[in-house]
Amino acid sequence: MFKNSIYELKRTKDIIFILAKNGFGDLVESLGIPVPFKKNKPKLSRNERIRKVIEELGPTFIKLAQILSLRPDLIPIELAKEFEKLQDNVTPVPFDEIKSVIEEELEKNFDEYFEGDFTLLASASIGQVYKAKLKTGEIVAVKVLKPEIEEKIYADINILLRLAKIVREKLLVYGIDSIKIVEEFAKSIKKELDFNIEALNLKRFSANFKNNPSIKIPKLYFVSKKLLVLEYIDGIKISDIDKLKKNGYDPKEIAKKGFDLICEQIFIHRFFHADPHPGNLMVYDGKIVFLDFGIMGRLSEEDRRYIIELVFYVIKNEEEKAAEYILKLSKVSKNTDVSSFKKEVADIISTYFYSSLKNIEIKKLIEDLLVSMSRNNVYLKEDNYLFVKSIVTMEGVGKKLYPDFNAVEEIKPFILKVYKKEFSILSFIKKSHELNLSIIEFFNKTPSNINEIIDKLKNGELKIEFEHVGLEEMEKTTKNSFNELSLAIIIASILIGSSMLLSFYVPPLIGHISVLGLGGFIFAFVLGVLLILAIIRQK
Repeated sequence: MFKNSIYELKRTKDIIFILAKNGFGDLVESLGIPVPFKKNKPKLSRNERIRKVIEELGPTFIKLAQILSLRPDLIPIELAKEFEKLQDNVTPVPFDEIKSVIEEELEKNFDEYFEGDFTLLASASIGQVYKAKLKTGEIVAVKVLKPEIEEKIYADINILLRLAKIVREKLLVYGIDSIKIVEEFAKSIKKELDFNIEALNLKRFSANFKNNPSIKIPKLYFVSKKLLVLEYIDGIKISDIDKLKKNGYDPKEIAKKGFDLICEQIFIHRFFHADPHPGNLMVYDGKIVFLDFGIMGRLSEEDRRYIIELVFYVIKNEEEKAAEYILKLSKVSKNTDVSSFKKEVADIISTYFYSSLKNIEIKKLIEDLLVSMSRNNVYLKEDNYLFVKSIVTMEGVGKKLYPDFNAVEEIKPFILKVYKKEFSILSFIKKSHELNLSIIEFFNKTPSNINEIIDKLKNGELKIEFEHVGLEEMEKTTKNSFNELSLAIIIASILIGSSMLLSFYVPPLIGHISVLGLGGFIFAFVLGVLLILAIIRQK
């Protein structure tokens, strides 16, 4: 406890000094702390100075900024883009200290599991990665959390939370809620401090692609909270174009293969690698290798449908309808002028999509949309932003490999595949069946539930005493009413389903009319007539 208090005191002093040194002296003085040196006029922009502060403060703050770069709902989009420039390379911890962590996690002597030397491959903010050899002969990649990193990060979070409370009002002017940022960081970093979560992600990812010959996923050998041992894959970095060519690979084909795999992850499996930058991608034996499964995105079935419908309305040149689906994929502030936002988004979409698809860059379109959304206090939900970030990052990789790479053309087949499945006859029948079953079950149970209540009232079990007359007639009327209501809802669901079939031209068709849709309308009409006759007879 005393050790932590000393660390926090020293760390707070460092933070204040670095803030003042980088042109944030006014902020420091506003906290009642004098700045001990002359304040010079800053040469860098405010966002560049914030990035510089983060770099100087080290691992915890770099990790914080990297997480925030994926959350433009928490910080301005311009600052998020500045944070993307941060490099996660830090001075490595001596191997003797790392070895102690490994033995503690293995619960056995180091030499019982490994043989030979460990070769350092990377040193990041919270861990280090080594190349090593198991006793059984396999070459592996060993990922280890740094000693006491958890304690240091949580100590830094405590400091950040105290500072966040002090400066919150001042930072809200710039659209930054400091307390929410620290709370979200604390929530996110927990996942990265437990390799068991990364191992679960790896297993799920591997299961999704077990029959796909285009991808190579490292085998898992061992996992604990602080230690992860994976198959070492000696591939070629996807960004090393010269080496790819020397080994007989066509960069254009590699670009297409990598992008198609990301699209499959997003649109088919709805579970995707959220950080596919060149450092996490390799080529091995003609296959794309994905590394580092710490940050994964998940797309709900509902949000995937919204994305498909968004694309559908874009293609139909109904930009304001498309804007509605952007709103459904987002968190919207109470102060947002929705009508104005829709028009603004419609203008952006029409600017891009009235030109040739070959000229469209997803990155530029997304950037324009995100700026508009930020201005109107509309923010994509976290996983939906990760999906956008993943697509944009992979488009950048594709363009580096092959300058004429067109991401829009590559996405189209996946959108069409999901669209056909989503609005296929089988899917429609399944959804209609599930909806009708739910409706029927609810309204079938309702009369019996009402009967039960009436019976209890009759028997005095509800402890309500009153004199009643004609209760049997009331019971009969209630039953009839609910049966009629059940039928009316079933008719309504058939009409809605038929409208969808007609709207999306689901085959078989007569001219441009869906036979199933037309049949549904006729069937609903007949049921409606029978319902009206039944009601008239009761009167």
